[in-house]
Amino acid sequence: MSKRKSTSFPERDWRYLSRLKPIALERLCQRILDEAQAVIATRVEQGAYQAYLALYDHVQKSDRLVAHCFDHWSRSWALTHLIAWRKHHLITDEEFAGFSEETRATVDFLLSE
Repeated sequence: MSKRKSTSFPERDWRYLSRLKPIALERLCQRILDEAQAVIATRVEQGAYQAYLALYDHVQKSDRLVAHCFDHWSRSWALTHLIAWRKHHLITDEEFAGFSEETRATVDFLLSE
């Protein structure tokens, strides 16, 4: 199977991806907040300063992840976003099944490399 340019992302799949965007973003943000709460909870064990440093690191890494998954929102970046969402479990298998067979096959192929 050859790699497909993201600019050839089907219109139907682009519209579907756009509808899933707020759902995927909400899931990622909730995950980040849950992880942040766990980091903060460590202050009892590690001390406030260590918890702060860990939280700061977590926020920086999380910010890069949000940018990777959602910045440059355009159809030419659609395949990149979908691959990232799939890799980071931001959409369910049922939601992924809503994409065309060609798009699913491309994503699965690229994630298997």
